[in-house]
This record gives sequence, C-alpha cells and structure tokens, in this order.
Amino acid sequence: MKSYMHTFIRLLVFSVLLLTSRAASAHFPWLVVEGGKANYFFGEDPSNRTYRLPPTIAKAEIMMRSGADKSVVGTKLIESEKFIGKQSVNSIPDKADLMSRVVFGVYNGAKLQYYTQYLGGVMPKSFSDCKPIKDMDLQAHAVNTEQGVDIYVLWQGKPLGDAEVSLYCDEGHQEGAGVTGKDGKVSFTDAEVEEGINGIMVGLTLTEDSGSVGDQEYDSAMHYLTATFVDPEGK
Repeated sequence: MKSYMHTFIRLLVFSVLLLTSRAASAHFPWLVVEGGKANYFFGEDPSNRTYRLPPTIAKAEIMMRSGADKSVVGTKLIESEKFIGKQSVNSIPDKADLMSRVVFGVYNGAKLQYYTQYLGGVMPKSFSDCKPIKDMDLQAHAVNTEQGVDIYVLWQGKPLGDAEVSLYCDEGHQEGAGVTGKDGKVSFTDAEVEEGINGIMVGLTLTEDSGSVGDQEYDSAMHYLTATFVDPEGK
C-alpha cells in the first residue's frame, strides 16, 4: 500500500510540475501603447496582463524608433490588480515604433529568446515602405491592404517562409492563423483583424544552434516574436 501511495504521490507531483512548466512556456512578452504610455507585460495573449515578470524579462530594455532617431524608453514597474509589468515614464509619440529583445534563459536544453514589437504610426500600404529594424533577428511588419492586413516576417533580414503566424484581438481570442510564403508574408482579412489592438505571434526553432547562457549549455534555440498594431480601418 505504501509503495502504491508513494508512486501515486510521485506521479501527482510530476503532473503538477509538467503543467506548471507548460503554463510558464505559454507566456510571452507583449508591448502595447495605451493612453499614450507604453505597457510591457508577460502573458499568454494581449489581454493577459497580470502575470509577474520573470527576472530576466523584467530587465528587458525597450527601444523607441521615431523617424531616424532611436532611444531607450524609461520605464517603471507597476503591480496592480489589473496590470503587472513595466510602463513608460513619458508619453510615446504617435508615430513611434517600440521594440525589445531578451534572452529568457535555457529551457529544456534550448535557449529561449523573445522579440517584442509595437508597430505605431500610419500603417504602410506597401512592404517597400517598411523599415527593417537593425539588431533584431526576428521581426514583423504590417501592411494595410484592401482586403485586410498583410504581415511580413523576417529572420536576420530575410523573409521567413513556412512560419505559422497566429493573430489575436485585444480580448485574447485567436482571430486567425496562417503560414508565411517564401516572401515571408501571411494575409489576414478585415473580418479577422478587429478594431483596436491586434497582436501576432510567431515562433522559430533552430535545432542546430548551440552554446551557453551563463553556466547553462544549450543544443538548440527557440525564438518567439510578438508584435502588436492598431487596426488601420479603426484609426
């Protein structure tokens, strides 16, 4: 009987740990601008804003690009019932883009790196008008079309094909999903893009990447990008 109980307890503990690790792995950094302030948080989707920032995520630096100028955004930590994360001290210009990148650490033998964007200003109507971000390996750009919004995903400056892109509304519902073509593009319709804040998420796994983060070694790397934008039809 004792052996059975010990086995049961071990299985129960293992199940709890497994569920916990899965829950943690399902969270991502997000950047939005609301009320003129930048909000940086760690959630499952754009609506999930009360998860405590892991130490490495809390140290992430937010950059602002406005025209040709690029600067660090000053932030303060906020913990309330409705929001846990970092908020900009000063207001963000309407036309500014925001970006951040941070290495979370090593997770199950893989380096886990996050990239975060807020695409501000008037959405371009052609990809040729988009301005790639230097020092940002994984990035996305949104283009306003007659049918909806096209998302272009780049990896190290080149189109990333065969990448699955998920689209979320500000209430956290997944409104669409698609796979990028050779040109790195995936299209979402006006019916999928909702009024207000929309967010996309895309992941890339490199199985032959290896190295170390601190004293932890890894033999693969997982890169995740989230990017938010405001529905151009609602502007």
